[in-house]
Amino acid sequence: DRVCALLADRGYLAPGGGVTPAGAQLARIWTESDLLVAECLRTGVWDALSPSELAAAVSPLVYESRREGEAPARLPEGPVRDALTATLRLWSELEDEEKARDLELTREPDLGFAWPAYRWAGGESLDRVLSTSAAAGQELSAGDFVRWSKQLLDLLDQLAAVATPGSPVARTAREAVAAVRRGVVASSGSV
Repeated sequence: DRVCALLADRGYLAPGGGVTPAGAQLARIWTESDLLVAECLRTGVWDALSPSELAAAVSPLVYESRREGEAPARLPEGPVRDALTATLRLWSELEDEEKARDLELTREPDLGFAWPAYRWAGGESLDRVLSTSAAAGQELSAGDFVRWSKQLLDLLDQLAAVATPGSPVARTAREAVAAVRRGVVASSGSV
């Protein structure tokens, strides 16, 4: 089967058909971009990030902008920008392999929530996050912000659970969850 061939080529299935440790980790990730998440974990893309940087780097895997032709996303500088570049490179590699096998394509990461996620996880107020996003040409309502933050929290919780115990990503993901789950995001119900 074409999917199994892709998973075997990427190291998620063993030659005899068994599941590798990376494959067991992939099986515990529940998101539309599960293989891309697993690739980012496996290749260490997120290992050196702070909690706010991890929130920003993970956000493109859950966020989908509503409008075509939005202004280019404003992005944080430093390690998070490198992680986003690496994530997009991995996505491009996966897309090429999926196209070659005539498989359904993994959705392209959408960078539009990286800046708000970074600022929020860094401790800024909701008003400040929304106003700096609007100033950068990225309109985001408070309701949309909370909705995307909830999805981000779900994926960060998964990372904390599936990353290798004691790894930098497991620890940082737990810290990022605490940084995102505050204020209006925390008071709007459970994730």
